Amino acid sequence: MTANAHSLIAELDVAIDQATTSRQSQILQRVTDLFLSDTMRFSDEQIAIFDDVIQRLIEKAENPALITLSTRLAPIDNAPPNVIATLAQNEDVAVAVPVLTLSPVLTDEVIAKVAASVKGPRQLAAIAGRGRISEAVTDALVDRGIPELIHKAIANPQARFSEIGFVKLINRAKTDKPLATAIAARGDLPAELLPFLNLALA
Repeated sequence: MTANAHSLIAELDVAIDQATTSRQSQILQRVTDLFLSDTMRFSDEQIAIFDDVIQRLIEKAENPALITLSTRLAPIDNAPPNVIATLAQNEDVAVAVPVLTLSPVLTDEVIAKVAASVKGPRQLAAIAGRGRISEAVTDALVDRGIPELIHKAIANPQARFSEIGFVKLINRAKTDKPLATAIAARGDLPAELLPFLNLALA
């Protein structure tokens, strides 16, 4: 880490608690700029420092600063993981959606937690359209029972469904022919469930 980085980190313990909201936003922007300026060269230990510092800063940050932070960090492969998890669970859609849509850092546990708990359809739609969705996440989406989200997830070739998830989907497909057709178009339906899907398609 550069001398500039060490100096900035050293300032923060004193500055964060004493700073006004405006000053904290400035510090947050500077720390984020520093991280993004050379992100691929930071070690895991250094990223953990950024994670801790940014996490402290966002505790009192206003939404415009959080939206900017979320948008900037969302596509970064080694973004601070705790910060990303916090942003993903923010109640403000504009804060949560960028990382829910794009972040490769989000764990399946966090995504599934958000999918099971949030009320906003935009957060759920962002999750359903992610580049990769695990079985735990699709289980949570299926359990929410929102037709448009279920259709979006089943149409996502990178989504993986558990066997119990497929069972629930086939049960829904009995009264939803487009869903039955979409399930049939996938190549990962367990063979033992095919007869039940055929009944839904009949």
